[in-house]
Amino acid sequence: MHPRPTAALLALVASSCFSGYRSDAPATLRVHRGTLARDVTLTGELRAARGIDIAVPRLPSWQTSIKWIAADGDEVKQGARVVELDNSAFTSNLDAKRQAVTQAERELQQREAEWAADTLQKEIDVETKRAEYGKAKVDAVVPSDLLSAREYQDRQLKLKRAEVELQKATDVLRSQKAGVAADRQNLRLAQQKAQRELQTANDAIEELLLRAPRDGIVVLRDHPWEGRRLQEGDGVWIGMPLAQIPEMESLRAEAGLADVDDGKIALGYPATVVLDAYPSIQFRGRVAEISAVAQESNRQSLRRAFRVVVTLDRLDPARMRPGLSARVIVHRPPSRDAILAPRAALDFSAKQTRAKLASGKSVAVTVGDCNAQECVVMSGLTEGQELVPHA
Repeated sequence: MHPRPTAALLALVASSCFSGYRSDAPATLRVHRGTLARDVTLTGELRAARGIDIAVPRLPSWQTSIKWIAADGDEVKQGARVVELDNSAFTSNLDAKRQAVTQAERELQQREAEWAADTLQKEIDVETKRAEYGKAKVDAVVPSDLLSAREYQDRQLKLKRAEVELQKATDVLRSQKAGVAADRQNLRLAQQKAQRELQTANDAIEELLLRAPRDGIVVLRDHPWEGRRLQEGDGVWIGMPLAQIPEMESLRAEAGLADVDDGKIALGYPATVVLDAYPSIQFRGRVAEISAVAQESNRQSLRRAFRVVVTLDRLDPARMRPGLSARVIVHRPPSRDAILAPRAALDFSAKQTRAKLASGKSVAVTVGDCNAQECVVMSGLTEGQELVPHA
């Protein structure tokens, strides 16, 4: 006598018999009543609201280029090099300027020695003439009755001649000193000009070496129209910001809201920020700013977006860094007690959205808000209807 088959065996046989039954029949989806989550997910990054900018200083020429720049995210100490701009225009003739200073100093020293010797000689001449004048004066005061008339006249002539020679030597010495003073002033002006030009070149070279104003993290600025961070070789101009040392306590999330989604979010909406580098950690926040005008992300892009700023309830200094990419999920108020249809069953390709019923009939549907899975049905479908997935 054969044993009676068990329930498990019967179930296995039944499943084997019907495993291929209507394999080509499409699965059905059901219209139901529920709550639609209307979250809006944006792409953004962490940025600091405040910080110290490092920009191109005033230069003799309005444009230059980046010779060297620190890596984005580098930690630097106060005074450390952050950006070095091209200084070839100043270093190329720096040796010539140093040589001009040395030559001016050497010429001044040489002329000082010459002037000292010439002045000393003229001072000796004056003293000699003065001694001669003194002797002639003594001889000339002898009374005329003690000398012959001729000798008396000779002594008077010698006194006048000595006086003229002394005056002449004195004038020459005075002229010498005045000429030396003028020549010395001219040479000193030339020397100062050479020193000033050298100092200007050195100052310009030093100004082209941009240093960190305080300890912090380097955040490089974006290229104005290429949609990337600045790098070595990029052309820059006076006043252009190159990097920032941010205040870490002012970190916030900034994201872009596509212009087609204008009006979907509002100030004060709660948000969740998820850093791409730490996807398992969520940071709560709130929408604090929405720009009034949508702008292009770069010059080549036709897409426009509103800038959305989300302030964070807490910061994580160990993980958060300016520039980290993030997903910003803005939580809109949900649609409660709504008639919902799966998006997979809706055909949006035509001007009028349509849905295919399980019976095979195609109906026009008016939908409201949607998320990735479902849409609110405004008209065209009723709760409980079964739909066929849209091909």
